[in-house]
This record gives sequence, structure tokens and C-alpha cells, in this order.
Amino acid sequence: MTVKEFDEFVERQRSGASNDGQVNWDQERDEWLAHLDALYRMIEALLGKYISSGQISVRYKPIELNERDIGSYQARQMILRIGRQEVDLVPTGTLFIGFKGLVDVIGSAGKSRLVLANKDRRFTVQGPQTTRLIKTVNQFRSGSELASPSDKAEWTWRIMPRPPGLELDEVTPENFFQLLMEVTNG
Repeated sequence: MTVKEFDEFVERQRSGASNDGQVNWDQERDEWLAHLDALYRMIEALLGKYISSGQISVRYKPIELNERDIGSYQARQMILRIGRQEVDLVPTGTLFIGFKGLVDVIGSAGKSRLVLANKDRRFTVQGPQTTRLIKTVNQFRSGSELASPSDKAEWTWRIMPRPPGLELDEVTPENFFQLLMEVTNG
């Protein structure tokens, strides 16, 4: 390989990277962070009486995420303190097939997940990390799933249950409290 061939390769990669369809990656990141903030507000509202009485404390810490196409950016991790137990809500990112975002919910007894899913789609958990999806990987990678998600989907936070094969649960006070108890062995 010559230097000229490598130069041409670099130029092809650079020009191809700037033509990622019509996906505005900054907008994707900003929408994801707005959904994440909405999740945190919802959780604070669900736990409102416990927070106001001092039984549960909430704090945030900045974390850095790095995603393909979006690059490196800052997000917030939510930390819930319930007595001696601590539960961390750690955002993992937005570029997932079938989901607009994932947040790991980590406690002393285990881990669960909150997913930002299209309200109108049904997903079934088939294994610890596997989901059956309506869209194919190729459609997603082509940008059709990302091109204008706010126009095509109504995103909602759901709890990803533990296998075997259960549907994603809506976030309600009861099942969110159950999730907190499961990850803390409560």
C-alpha cells in the first residue's frame, strides 16, 4: 500500500462520515438527554413523599458517554440513597437497535434496565440481552429509524424485565418500587 492509497482511503472515510444520511447527531444526543432528564423528573415525582420526608435522598453526578457517530458527551447519573442502600441509574446511551436509550439500574443485589421504547411497538425479552424487534438491523443502520424519531414515534420509558420472555413493563409507581426492591434485595 502506498501513502497515496492511504490518503485516498482517509478521504473516502472522511467524506462518507459527513454524509450520514440526514441524521443530525447533535439533535439525537440532545433529544436523548432531554428524555433522560424527563425520566429523572418522573422518578423524583414518584418518590416525592419519600424525598420530602428525607427517607430517600437524590443526587446526580456527571458521567461521560461516548457513542459511535455522536462522539463523547456529558450526561447525568442519578443516585438514590434509601437508608444504607444506594441505587445508581446509569445512562448507557441512545444508539441502540429498537430503543431510543438505555439506563442501567444498579443496586447491591443486582441490576435491571429502563429502556426508552416506541410506545406503539411491542418487544419481548427472549434472553438476558436479546430482544425481538420489528425493524431489522439494516433498516436501523441505514438511518431510517433515526432520521426523524420525534415525528415517527412516541417514546416512553419501560422496565426491561428479567427473562424468561416477558413484555416490557410501563413505569408505574408500583412496578418502579418493585424494581428498586429487587435491585436492593428489599
